[in-house]
Amino acid sequence: MRVRILVNPKAKKGRAPIIASSIVRIWNGWGWDCQMVVPQGPARMREETRKAVTDKVDAVIVVGGDGTIHHALPELAFQDIPMGILPCGRGNDLVRALGLPTRPFAAAQALRTTTIRTIDLGMVNGRFFCGIVTCGLDSVVADFAYRHRSIPGGWIGYFAATLILLARFSFPTVTVKTEDWEFSGSVVVSATANCPAYGGGMWIAPTALLDDGFLDLCVVRKTSKWKILRLLPSLFWGGHIREPEVSLHRSRWVSLSSPFPLPLFADGEPVGTTTATIRVERGALRLLVPTGTKRSAPSLTSSS
Repeated sequence: MRVRILVNPKAKKGRAPIIASSIVRIWNGWGWDCQMVVPQGPARMREETRKAVTDKVDAVIVVGGDGTIHHALPELAFQDIPMGILPCGRGNDLVRALGLPTRPFAAAQALRTTTIRTIDLGMVNGRFFCGIVTCGLDSVVADFAYRHRSIPGGWIGYFAATLILLARFSFPTVTVKTEDWEFSGSVVVSATANCPAYGGGMWIAPTALLDDGFLDLCVVRKTSKWKILRLLPSLFWGGHIREPEVSLHRSRWVSLSSPFPLPLFADGEPVGTTTATIRVERGALRLLVPTGTKRSAPSLTSSS
């Protein structure tokens, strides 16, 4: 199998190329034909992904986190060549949603026997995304994490940033529309999800599935900051959706507008501002995953 391995040089605090080199030796020992490339920056990541598609390799494996994956999506969407993932990011939420190992060497060994899984992507402001489009407090946190790459990985960094930024957070006014629901008012969060979690395991939309042809919208309406503090821990098991300020809605598209532009982030990357329409792109991405990987999501219900 001819495999192009694209490594984010900044992932794992700069250790991703060393980790990937060790894993390439393992894969070559299996009989794979691996070529490793270390693109410098998002534009080069997209360029090298495009080149891999042109070269008709059998698979492209991305070494990094959700943001690194994000920049490879435009060239792999609706292509026959599958994407594999070697998780080396701070959040690794797509890997977690897929039920794959979140440690790179375990993830590498799991690919000894593989199959293809097809998942949906989202589209916002002309950009593909695999995870969640954030608007509100989660965008403020995503912007902080984007500008401060040294914050701790996993949920700890995101959770700590949320606690710090909540104190000066101003609740934005948004109008949110779906196929069969509309709301206009002040919100804490409006999260449009293809993937159930963000921030290293915070299950903001726990019923979201990667391959059902829908986006799951979670809206948290304005409440006291003390209650937000109480709700935050429940994000780790999805318990927040039972609160009266929270509602979940499933739709093929979501429209966001506001009196003034609000920043939007997807997969932890900036993707423009409101006004925006977010759409699902059914079956847009083929993934190389270990044989036996299961499709699953928590079975939870919400107030509406």
